[in-house]
Amino acid sequence: MKNNLLTKITVVLLTFALMGDMVVIPAAGGIFTTFYDANPALLNFILTGPMLISVAASFLCGFLARTISKKYLLIGGYVLFIVAACGGALIDNIYYVVTMRAIAGFTYGIVGTAATGLIAEIFLDEKVRSFMMGAYNAAMSAVGVILSLISGFLAVGNWHNSFYIYLAAIPILIMAIAFLPKTPPEGKASADASANTDRLPLGKFLPVAAAFLLLSALYYIVVYFIAIYVEEMKLGDASTAGIFGSASTVGSFVACMLFSVIYMRLKRATPIVVFLVMAAAYIVMAFPSNIWVVGIMCLLSGAAYGLGMSYYFMHSSMIVPAGVMSLAMGIINAVIGLGGFFSSYALELYKGVFHAETMAPTFMYIGITLAIGGILSIILTIRAGKNPVNVENTNA
Repeated sequence: MKNNLLTKITVVLLTFALMGDMVVIPAAGGIFTTFYDANPALLNFILTGPMLISVAASFLCGFLARTISKKYLLIGGYVLFIVAACGGALIDNIYYVVTMRAIAGFTYGIVGTAATGLIAEIFLDEKVRSFMMGAYNAAMSAVGVILSLISGFLAVGNWHNSFYIYLAAIPILIMAIAFLPKTPPEGKASADASANTDRLPLGKFLPVAAAFLLLSALYYIVVYFIAIYVEEMKLGDASTAGIFGSASTVGSFVACMLFSVIYMRLKRATPIVVFLVMAAAYIVMAFPSNIWVVGIMCLLSGAAYGLGMSYYFMHSSMIVPAGVMSLAMGIINAVIGLGGFFSSYALELYKGVFHAETMAPTFMYIGITLAIGGILSIILTIRAGKNPVNVENTNA
């Protein structure tokens, strides 16, 4: 019953809340015009602040799941999201909008952590779980594109119109209430288990989180700074950068949808493909080329990251016990936000260390770093003896 089709559809649709920023970004011009005399820090927070707040909320949700069912966390998170998102444009006051955006960011962390934790808890079969992890991450890419397109169209007349899109969260909330299974708090589940299941295996988990943080920080460099790269390489204008961004999203969507097929064949060897493909994309973009080549490289880098993101969620769910599943999922969710946050600093670090004034030369060194990551993945896979991951998170 808990693995039926409606449950799977509901879990995938939960990603709507996580892509809420894609409604605001196309409306940013109108928002900035309305609050033209506001503190720039407040304006920037409207765009990027929620992502940073989601990092703290992800950790918090991991601990809350010890005493609260993930279904209740998801319902509570969605109620808060609807209030903050739909109400975000009701009052033209900068402090009000900032407050609503902060609450929305808080719900990103709650929903993202509880949803991935729920996937790991109710889909015990490895093949089914890998499919759901891939479908969940693919849905984020698809929802992001759809929300961005609709919001851009609605914001042409008045930026307030974009916020009507958030009303679509109401039927998703109803589906969550109706179709998500009520699971026991993880603290109770671990207390009922015969083995000790309430400790995070740091020796196994921290290297996984660190590898994903490196991958995220390096990937988001091309995501956030593609417009600057396009200008420096004289490849086009802002519309060209937009096309490259869309190519990355399409690549991520396709890779996530194919994740289960790839993962079930490669298992722990999956990061080898992830790091080497992204390394190749960066190295190719370090040299002069045309828009077609760069577009393909953006497609490949997005595909590599989508595959990597799905893998690190999946692998983490296979190596941690049930009692700390949401904490692990919260950390992995937080890593995505931290990677985006640290990407600008990573770019400046590469520029400073290698004395590069433009982005293209740094891409070579970023690619080399990723290639080293691929080589380390090969070594670790060989050391693991190609043995399947031991599933430690089975429910009692």
